[in-house]
Amino acid sequence: MSEISFNELEKKVKKIKIEGFVIYKGNTRIFEYLKNKKVVENPTKVYSITKSIVSILIGIMVDKGLIKNIHEPIYNYFPEILEFNDPMKEEITLFHLLTMTSGLQVGKFQSSKNWVKFILEQPVIDRPGSTFEYNSGNSHLLSAIIQKVSGGSTASFAEEFLFHPLGIKKYIWVKDPQGIHEGGFSISLNLEDMVKFGFLLLNEGQCKSNQVVSSNWIHEAKKPYKQFEAEEDRTAGYGYQLWTCEITNSNTKIEYYYANGLYGQYIFIVPKLNIMAVAKSYLQDDQSSAPKLFFEELLRSWKDE
Repeated sequence: MSEISFNELEKKVKKIKIEGFVIYKGNTRIFEYLKNKKVVENPTKVYSITKSIVSILIGIMVDKGLIKNIHEPIYNYFPEILEFNDPMKEEITLFHLLTMTSGLQVGKFQSSKNWVKFILEQPVIDRPGSTFEYNSGNSHLLSAIIQKVSGGSTASFAEEFLFHPLGIKKYIWVKDPQGIHEGGFSISLNLEDMVKFGFLLLNEGQCKSNQVVSSNWIHEAKKPYKQFEAEEDRTAGYGYQLWTCEITNSNTKIEYYYANGLYGQYIFIVPKLNIMAVAKSYLQDDQSSAPKLFFEELLRSWKDE
């Protein structure tokens, strides 16, 4: 990567409301832009990166045998589903929740008094497994399952088996009216803790010689189970609460995957190049994809060298 490319990136980042952007090659930080110390130290909302954290928690439960099979129906955890007498609703599995293919109608559950009840009451508008439909309700059901299986809160399970091993101490996690930690968009983290989570993904579930989550789960989580965008030089898809992307540059394919939150929060992983990057932003909708576009420009220049 040339110094010119990094200089150009810094100019672009400074022009818009990107608070922090760091890039690592292995363990070495090769690019850093930090607007101030607050972005490093103070937890702020990372929105849908919450989904990717919940996915890893489900993986830890699978590793520990607490969840036997992600292809089991979710009525094992929510038996009230059977009361609907809806065969398609009874087909929904944890896999469908993870991959956003439950078929449940998207609803504004945040304004309801009981989020889980509201989500489960939504009609199934597509056969489970057939159609990708981004739906935070799926992620919240996963958090509810973590609570049911662990016997404690989702955050308590995360503290013991994910946050403590990674050294994440400063976090805020909002709960629903029933006290279930919201699974889709409610964690607040600082930039350095986002970096720690990014390294966990880059290192295939390992942190300081401790296998926090199995490499097998990481491999499965980053597969594009549903591809929903295909252009001449890119394909995009979705794994287990993680986005996937493949870009083509001079007939060379570059695969990467990422966690993404509203207003430009990103954790990028490029396994073959041993690259990990984190962006923390306050961008409006029309600019929120800017960190991704900047990162892809870098990837293309990387391959050109």
